[in-house]
Amino acid sequence: MKREESVGMKRISQCVLSGVLFFCVCSAEGAGGRLAAGVMEETLEFAARRSGRVLSATAKVNLERSLVKLSAKYGDDVLVLVRRGGLEVLEQGARHGDRFWRLCREVPEASRSLALHADELLPLAERIGPEVLRVEAKVPGMAVRAAREFGDDGIRLLSTQSPENITRLLGYAAKADSPATKKLLLETCAKSKDPSKFLNALNWKNIMAGGLSTAAILAAARISDGLREGVKDPAVAAGVINTLSAPVRYGLSALIVILLMPLGVKSVSRCRAAWKKDKTKQG
Repeated sequence: MKREESVGMKRISQCVLSGVLFFCVCSAEGAGGRLAAGVMEETLEFAARRSGRVLSATAKVNLERSLVKLSAKYGDDVLVLVRRGGLEVLEQGARHGDRFWRLCREVPEASRSLALHADELLPLAERIGPEVLRVEAKVPGMAVRAAREFGDDGIRLLSTQSPENITRLLGYAAKADSPATKKLLLETCAKSKDPSKFLNALNWKNIMAGGLSTAAILAAARISDGLREGVKDPAVAAGVINTLSAPVRYGLSALIVILLMPLGVKSVSRCRAAWKKDKTKQG
């Protein structure tokens, strides 16, 4: 009898424990659901502000459902992308599907630009690679122009440069006298030990006035790398200084010749007159 009572008590305890566990799990799921709903709502509000829109209650509910499905398919990255890129990310994601989300997740910094200019950037990025979006992330609105100026291969080199250098390279490329000069400009900058010093060595006033030539690029490369090495090797520094000062020296020499030429002509004339006078007296 006592044994039966003991077994009964154990069963009752197990049932009570199962009930408590079930209640805890349901409560946790409910809390998790409320937390997830709060995150979704906050994400949509942030995205709406970025896009400059106000969402109606119906639109908000529909978009929350879309976010839940997208998060289940692509992970929580979707929430970050929507916050970065605005509501347009959801619109372009619905329009282009996996190809859009894949590139967005690869370069999240460019998600806003990709959402706003998907028709231009998406095919470009699929053809060249994510480097297009890295350029776009550094200098928004310039990736298409960069591809036009430097070509597909050039974009890959350009994506390694700083935003400031990319902007300057695009400015100089617009003044290049040929496509080959543009290519040389980018390749020389990419190979330079200090790309910023190379760009600083270019005479921008002359380039803006007369265009960019191969000679100007090679001279800037020699100067920038020479100045860097000159700290270690005085002979290199002397060579660079001679290169820099050569135009000044030649200019001064030419000026001196021009200034002294009238005096020389006058002296020759006087000598000839004196010679003729002496010859007349002797005659």
